[in-house]
Amino acid sequence: MNTLKFSLLCIALVFSGCGKDLLEIDPSGSLPVDGAIASIDDIESVLLGAYSQFQNSDYYGRYFILVPDVMSDDVKQNSSANRAKEWAEFSGTPLDFISEEMWTEIYEAINRLNTVINAEVDFPTPEVQAEADQLIGEALALRALAHFDVCRIYAQHYAVSSGSDPGVPIVTAFDETAEPARSSVSEVYGAVIGDLQSAISKMNDDRGSGFMSKLAAQAILARVYFYMGDYSQAEQMANTVISAGDVTLADNSSYFDAWMGTGSAPDVLFEIVMTEADNNGSDALGRMYINEGYGDYLPSDDLRLIINEADVRSQLYKPDSTLGGGDFGWDRMNKFPSTTGEDNTPVIRLSEVYLIRAESRARNGNEAGAVEDLMAIRSRAWPDAPAVTATGDALLEEIITERRIELAFEGHRLWDLMRLNRGVVRSNCTAPVCEINFPNERFVLPIPAQELDANPNMVQNNGY
Repeated sequence: MNTLKFSLLCIALVFSGCGKDLLEIDPSGSLPVDGAIASIDDIESVLLGAYSQFQNSDYYGRYFILVPDVMSDDVKQNSSANRAKEWAEFSGTPLDFISEEMWTEIYEAINRLNTVINAEVDFPTPEVQAEADQLIGEALALRALAHFDVCRIYAQHYAVSSGSDPGVPIVTAFDETAEPARSSVSEVYGAVIGDLQSAISKMNDDRGSGFMSKLAAQAILARVYFYMGDYSQAEQMANTVISAGDVTLADNSSYFDAWMGTGSAPDVLFEIVMTEADNNGSDALGRMYINEGYGDYLPSDDLRLIINEADVRSQLYKPDSTLGGGDFGWDRMNKFPSTTGEDNTPVIRLSEVYLIRAESRARNGNEAGAVEDLMAIRSRAWPDAPAVTATGDALLEEIITERRIELAFEGHRLWDLMRLNRGVVRSNCTAPVCEINFPNERFVLPIPAQELDANPNMVQNNGY
């Protein structure tokens, strides 16, 4: 069965019966689609089920963050790595379980969200209508994020051909018989922008960083414009987020502790929440890095060497004498230290928004503003950091380096390289593949074989 059809059938039959590690939702979440949404409680119940999809280890719970990082130059594999090894070595196939499961889980999230977005309910009072608008706005923003994510990992970056490459199917309504074709990357981005703009117009409440908010949707929209190279719009949206003042940058004294606690990362605008009762356990993201887990992947030497030891972010790399130096280095990344998987996964943080604005300002000719944003991030982490005096291309390189340090192991580096038209060059390489030129057909995952087998309108990515 086509994996899109699989997700559609699951949502049609039992909302809580497909996928795994889902949040508990009340019985309305398992009603058939016909009549499933009859009240505000039904909307919230189904929306909670959609949030649970983002927790899945085949989405933000592990592999959507891990895979693009192990494909980059920030991560090296140890001698016994086996999970995601095919992607670190650029040898994955359409039959690989990660490619199949990630596709399925993301589209299942989209179909749950469509159930909320397309609900036809008459609400009894303006107050209930406003509550429904907030929830539908969250669903629209989450659907935008999911389409953006599936396009990023299964389609070439917008920068490769200005969005003309094959993207992914845009799914906005339930149809269990659908055999959707791939829209172009630019068409997917257009749909993402449209959903985010609609979401922003509906949302007013902030239910906490574990739920989508107007501010988080604006930040994600800044990221989308940034990936498109629309630096004017990216700067404008970043201005909106930063000037709101609802979330501020963590200071030097609280930055490290925020990562070490089980809960929110510093500066977080939206995150995928993991709790003691509801987490991925041994399938958690952090266990791929820490010695108490599988410890399959290590920070690359060149990433570690660009972080000054006086920088608080250097403390996020934990010395491990068992590595013995040499090819495997001397420490491990420790942003997700819980052995039981209770570390939340940040989706977007305010520090990223500052760095989006910094690079956008630099490209738009406002170098003074770019330096101000760059130093806001750098001096927070390294109070005695020297003043930035670079201009032009050198200033851009400093901002790009700062992104690499600040956002390391949060799933950004590969896509940064792609948007900058750069390949992957691994220093002190421990993988069979040490240099991958840009552009490259293998920078994206293959469309799963089961999708191709069942859907005559689906085409495979080049190179697979």
